[in-house]
Amino acid sequence: MELQVLMPVIHFKPISKRSKPPQNVYECPCYYYPIREGTIDKDSFMLKIDLKTGDQAQEYWIKRGTALLMSLAN
Repeated sequence: MELQVLMPVIHFKPISKRSKPPQNVYECPCYYYPIREGTIDKDSFMLKIDLKTGDQAQEYWIKRGTALLMSLAN
């Protein structure tokens, strides 16, 4: 029941656009600010990052509202 867990550094590798994500992958949303909806001045959503789901299904992470945050400060 941890609200915040540190994520290791992620290195991006460009690939061709695919029609649908592979099995056992969660398309995790990445936000710049903890306020996910953003404001008029600044948008919070950055991109989706494919993360392996491990033993759990993708729905497990969706129901818990799992997301990556670039900053913990507003």
